[in-house]
Amino acid sequence: MNINKKDIIAINMEVGESGELQNPSSLEFALSIIKHQKSWLYELSYLARSMLVDHAFIDGNKRTSLALILLYFDDNDVECDKQRIVKAIHKISKQNFKDINKIMRLIKNGISC
Repeated sequence: MNINKKDIIAINMEVGESGELQNPSSLEFALSIIKHQKSWLYELSYLARSMLVDHAFIDGNKRTSLALILLYFDDNDVECDKQRIVKAIHKISKQNFKDINKIMRLIKNGISC
């Protein structure tokens, strides 16, 4: 998926927020990382971390992350259990997971088999 900062800001606005960044450097770092990765799940995990742990936006980080995860799943024709994804988002955010592999596992757990 080819996503950029403008797209992610638009998603934040679509979920009812201002699109105002609180931590733009974290989002920019995540976007720079994903340019060099081949796994969409790895890319998604960095973007989710930027929002859920580093609080890229002033508000709506969880909702933006959920919308982005669902968009990635849709683009990659992956079926998911939305409730598991919501639980993963809350767990990542609440426990402040920084380990990308742990974030990947939690997101991957939401994929329906």
